[in-house]
Amino acid sequence: MEEGWERPPQVDLSLDELERMVQPAFPGAAISEHAVLATGLANTNVRFRLQGSESAYVLRLHTREPKAAAREQALMNYLASNPRGSIPVAPLYYSDPVPQLGRHPYSIWGFVEGTLLQELFRTLSDWELVDIAAACGRVAAAFATHPFPTCGEFGAKLSVVEEYGAPSRFVPDFVYKSLFGGLAGERLGVPLRDALWTVVERRAPLLEEVDGQYTLVHADYKRSNILLQRSATTWNVTAVLDWEFAFAGPPIIDVGLFLRGGETLPAGFRDAFAAGYRDAGGELPSEWLRLSRLVDLASQVTFLNDPRDRPRVVAESTAIVEETVRMLT
Repeated sequence: MEEGWERPPQVDLSLDELERMVQPAFPGAAISEHAVLATGLANTNVRFRLQGSESAYVLRLHTREPKAAAREQALMNYLASNPRGSIPVAPLYYSDPVPQLGRHPYSIWGFVEGTLLQELFRTLSDWELVDIAAACGRVAAAFATHPFPTCGEFGAKLSVVEEYGAPSRFVPDFVYKSLFGGLAGERLGVPLRDALWTVVERRAPLLEEVDGQYTLVHADYKRSNILLQRSATTWNVTAVLDWEFAFAGPPIIDVGLFLRGGETLPAGFRDAFAAGYRDAGGELPSEWLRLSRLVDLASQVTFLNDPRDRPRVVAESTAIVEETVRMLT
């Protein structure tokens, strides 16, 4: 999923700029090597090493969502002081959310060894991917151990600064406005647009089961943000990356995002994820699979409403909408 998506150009940082930006985290340090990472659909990530050290770090330029630097900093501070659940994350060394030293807000993270799940989908057998699905389910369940009183966008210190309201109202309203007042309906075409809205209206009552159940939601829990390493017997998640979209909401959102494009997944992948989720103490609603597809529609219509000309994004989102209509009918 998302392979080959159109992305904006990377920001070109000179060595002088990079060295100046790392000084608050590493005073007096000089950079021995650096390279822009190919990962990431919008932000620029630069991997670097310091002279006299074998450790690697990543400087992340927050070009897509400037407020994300402050949100990620607050979230990492929160997770460090609230160790409920086991959520593997990269260590955050420095954050400049204003910014003071560069053209964009930025943050500096420790580089975590591992292979992105996106890459493993190209190389591993189906049974190994099913094993990984269970590991990813266990990590997703840990997100839900961090409750919040309302559903909405995080601000400073992870207070909710913009409430979204109950999912049973918010999701159908958002989908409707996107289909009939934005580009999403035009790009899907009238027959698919109308078929989608018909099933959303029919299945919307399912969302009442997750109203009021709000926890930490990663909101981008996908293959390109999950690093894994193989131990002697199994694969383990070493880090969940990119928390810029995190918010307080129903845990089923991360389930739907991870299992997006279910018809293309290996046999047993979804069931293994659900089993791992439950084994780690996570609770799934009775109609969890349909619910996961229903809530993920908010992401799909957002992609389809993007005014940029991105035909690959539109094609993939359209295919997912078609699959969702089949599943919810």
